[in-house]
Amino acid sequence: MGKSGLAQHPAFQSPTAATGPSSSCPQPMRFLLTDDIWSLDALSPAEWHLVAELPAAATPSNYQSQSGERLFPSPISPEELADEHTIAQVDDWKSFVQPDLEELFQDSRKTVQGDIEGVEKVTVSELLSPEEIEEYESDLPELRRVTVSRQHTEAWYSTLNQARILLNEEHDLAESEERMLTRMDAGDDIRESRFLLIAQYEMYSAIQIMLVEHVMGL
Repeated sequence: MGKSGLAQHPAFQSPTAATGPSSSCPQPMRFLLTDDIWSLDALSPAEWHLVAELPAAATPSNYQSQSGERLFPSPISPEELADEHTIAQVDDWKSFVQPDLEELFQDSRKTVQGDIEGVEKVTVSELLSPEEIEEYESDLPELRRVTVSRQHTEAWYSTLNQARILLNEEHDLAESEERMLTRMDAGDDIRESRFLLIAQYEMYSAIQIMLVEHVMGL
C-alpha cells in the first residue's frame, strides 16, 4: 500500500517561518494519502506543536464565554423582535439542539486527540539520501508523522473548523491586516505572539483545504 505525496499548500510553511527553524528543516510538511489513511508527514517541531495543540484550540472553555458561544449561534437573528414564540424557539434550541452539538464537537475532539497521541517519529533517512544527509550542515530537527484513518476525516474537519472559528472570534484573525501582510511576506513588524496565532490559523485552514480537495471530495 504505497503512499503518494500531495501538493503542499503554501500556508504549511507559516508555522515554521513564525518560529524561525525553517532553515534547519530538511523537508517541508507533506500531506500523504492512501486508500485507507492520510498523514501529516515530516512535521517540524513548530508544526508538530500546532497540530498537538488542535484539540485545545477547538475547546470553547479555553476562550472567553462570548467566543465559545460563536460555535452555537442562536436560531433567531439579532434583528428579529423577541416575543413568546421566538423566546420559546431559543429555549428549545438551548435545551435540545445545543447539547447534541456540544457532544458531537467533544466526540470529534476526542477522536483527533487519539490520532495525535499515535504520533510517530520520522527518521531523516526516510526523507533524504545518505549523500544529502552527509552534506547537511545544520543539526537536523526531530520530525514527526500523524497518521489518520479516512474514517476520522469528518472529526478532523469539524475540530479544525471549531478551532478556526474560536481563534478568529477571540483574536480577529481572518480579515486582519496582519494576516494579509504575512501572506505577502511583509510581516516583520508584527508582534511574535500575534504572528504565531496567524500561523496557527493558517495551518488549520491549510489542512482543511487539503481534506476538502483530496479526501472528502467536496
